[in-house]
Amino acid sequence: MKRLSFSIILILLIIAASDMPHAKVTGQCDNCHTMHNSQGGAPMARGDQAWDGTGGATDARPNLLVASCIGCHSSTGTDTIKTYNGIDFPIVYNTSEPTTNLLAGGNFYWVATGCTGANCGNAKGHNVLGISSADETLTAAPGNVNFCSGSCHISLATTDFGAPGCCGCHMYPAHHADDTGPVVGAAVSSTDGYYRFLAGHMSGNNHGVCGIEDPDWQATKGAGDHNEYLGWSGDKGYAAGFYNLGHTMTAFCCGCHGNFHKEQDSSGNWIRHPSDAEIPATGEYQYAFGSVGGGATGTYDPDVPVARAALTSVTSTVTIGGTSPDLVMCLSCHRPHGSPYYKLMRWDYKNWPGSGTDGCGKCHTSKG
Repeated sequence: MKRLSFSIILILLIIAASDMPHAKVTGQCDNCHTMHNSQGGAPMARGDQAWDGTGGATDARPNLLVASCIGCHSSTGTDTIKTYNGIDFPIVYNTSEPTTNLLAGGNFYWVATGCTGANCGNAKGHNVLGISSADETLTAAPGNVNFCSGSCHISLATTDFGAPGCCGCHMYPAHHADDTGPVVGAAVSSTDGYYRFLAGHMSGNNHGVCGIEDPDWQATKGAGDHNEYLGWSGDKGYAAGFYNLGHTMTAFCCGCHGNFHKEQDSSGNWIRHPSDAEIPATGEYQYAFGSVGGGATGTYDPDVPVARAALTSVTSTVTIGGTSPDLVMCLSCHRPHGSPYYKLMRWDYKNWPGSGTDGCGKCHTSKG
């Protein structure tokens, strides 16, 4: 009878557990961890070494991890998703030029140390420790207003400044957090990792990015298949960040590029392209994203993403004008990791109108 009672309780617990929210990372623990860093007399750790590569650091790593952030999210191949034991790993750094399915954030290939192709260089991506050396031209992030010494706002490619590398941006890599909800970061808690683990500190402490994550990181994409970003159109007359722009992607970018949110001088003259600016249903903008004008909606283009004033679900249209129009943001034009184009642009504007692309024409419809 005792065995029967125990069996019934065990079955009930299994059924209850099956209804619990799933963690972001599933599968066997040893897909990512090694208990003793030893198997058959050989170390299991591979440090920063890319998938399918050899020669990485084999010393035991913090949190019993087999590989670092770079080791898990880089590959010697050209595919941008690596599947291992049924788990998909988004690849943001390929040691061979990625040719298909570039993920939403782009790729560090074109800024990496050792990249010698025609499209390579410091202007093609963010410099990150373990992938590239410090920028050869810039001494701090463009538009930086945080000139405190020993700051990761100066460089993510050196050990001199606090938390360098990937964790300088992805501060709370909560891979085990529940991500079943459609809006990540709405609870404003580091325990859920925020959207893509993007968070702030100091004046932006307890703040992170809110968004809706595409399940395959936009390896496949379309009008109704993409990430969703939160935006907020506030005063554009000052440097900004989480403390005054809320949990938006633009606020996060402003942590290092704060002055780029100051768009007009004291006389009201435009000095920078607006970020988190509402798309109006006037002039050339009323035809943005293929809208027929008069405040009609346009078709969402994942290659030129917009931000929303509120997030509820993935939407295949762009709202032009009205009481709550969609917004142009930092990521509308730039990929945060890197791209083959100048200044991390999403499209080859410098070679337009020849072989390039006029992504600007999505909003500036009369400038083509």
